Amino acid sequence: MLSTKQAMQRRVLQDEKAATHIIAGELHQLFHDAANITKMTYRCKLTGYTLPCINSKDIRQAWMQDGSEDNMQRLAWMFYYYGTEIHKLGRSTLTHGEWVEQRVMRSLNVSYVHLGELPVGHRTCIQQLYSKKFNDFRTNIMRRNGAFRHTSMVNKEQPKGSGLFKKNFKRGKTVFFETSDVTRISEWRKVSGQAAIADASKRKGLCFAHRIMYRLHR
Repeated sequence: MLSTKQAMQRRVLQDEKAATHIIAGELHQLFHDAANITKMTYRCKLTGYTLPCINSKDIRQAWMQDGSEDNMQRLAWMFYYYGTEIHKLGRSTLTHGEWVEQRVMRSLNVSYVHLGELPVGHRTCIQQLYSKKFNDFRTNIMRRNGAFRHTSMVNKEQPKGSGLFKKNFKRGKTVFFETSDVTRISEWRKVSGQAAIADASKRKGLCFAHRIMYRLHR
């Protein structure tokens, strides 16, 4: 028979696996919705047709094929704005991560003990699982290889070693960094996500607000 400690460890691992599965499913849906809202497309290698992105694999194909400013705006909005700022408009003021955390807890019928003792700025175990899985998705989508047709890149993190920006300056939630040539450190520039989204909406006629609220309130 398993000891009490072993049984507890086994239950923890089972719950972690179940939580990760739920988180992954919700992130797949998040990226599906984000790609649909921004009308992100890719060119199918087999047929040559331009198809709408419906999952993270398609989004990666779109990024590998097109490093335009429009696609950088889409990805910045998708990674750094949609699940945080926009999501709070419809899910009872919760970010996507907070909403998923509650979903996991309800599904597993669990609750936190001594949550008030968690140090300020520290994340709960489910929040850590969510962040890890989200970063895994983003890293896999943005990962560069020899198949890329461009040298563009977009990041939330300030480029290191560029000397172009003040160190540790306070950035707004919609500020990110982009470049059309990742091989040249001097090409990085700081841009506002809100301005970029407004500009893309105006130029391409994308009804972001209506489509976003439909997705969040459905």
